[in-house]
Amino acid sequence: MALNGQTVVIFGGGRGLGRAVALGAARAGARVVVAARTHAEIEAVAAEARTLSVEAMAITADARRPADVEAVLAAADRWGSPGIVISTVGESLVKPFEECTLDDWHRVVDGNLTSTFLIAQAAMPRLIARGGGRLVLVSSRVAVYGAEIAALYGAAKAGVVGLARSLALIGKPHGVAVHAVCPAPMDTPMRWVATPDFDRTQVIPAEAVADVIVALAAYPSVTLEDVLVTTSVAFRA
Repeated sequence: MALNGQTVVIFGGGRGLGRAVALGAARAGARVVVAARTHAEIEAVAAEARTLSVEAMAITADARRPADVEAVLAAADRWGSPGIVISTVGESLVKPFEECTLDDWHRVVDGNLTSTFLIAQAAMPRLIARGGGRLVLVSSRVAVYGAEIAALYGAAKAGVVGLARSLALIGKPHGVAVHAVCPAPMDTPMRWVATPDFDRTQVIPAEAVADVIVALAAYPSVTLEDVLVTTSVAFRA
């Protein structure tokens, strides 16, 4: 399979898109390291991955804490330096801008951008040292187009895109590809907690986005431009 022998680390892997990515990578033959804050959820994902005849471990971690991020990657190093690190972490907020507080800002920025920064800062030296790899950071369509009731979330996710652009320049001479994926609204627990009345006909399955992310991880010849074209077709279908 496409990821045989590879170690894939998924931050935010306990539910929603992260869970779908972890299981997609396992189906592709990868060893998976699943990290998130809720121990029971990541243990369940790791157990399901093992039923696919791959190794899997679950590490309880809060990606907003540098020591936790380092612990996850150190655990993955037991299988050899991971070549693929994926961040699906996120903290949503749907709220009129004029009602947002400074506490809201800090929570959303920490949950989306600070966590991504910490993951990238810990992962990039490892990927560079091993002579290549992939770092995939999940942003949002809101980062590109904005949303009237999600200004803080959009700003934080736009920061993820900007960070990915710069990291891609840093990684390129060392064979490290960095991607920011900006999905449309997905059928995930975070979606329904944030917007319980959202039109269910307008969401896409998390597994569809996970397939894109696994393709980025598995096929070095696939570019972000290729993925964007494919994804736009999927959105129109």
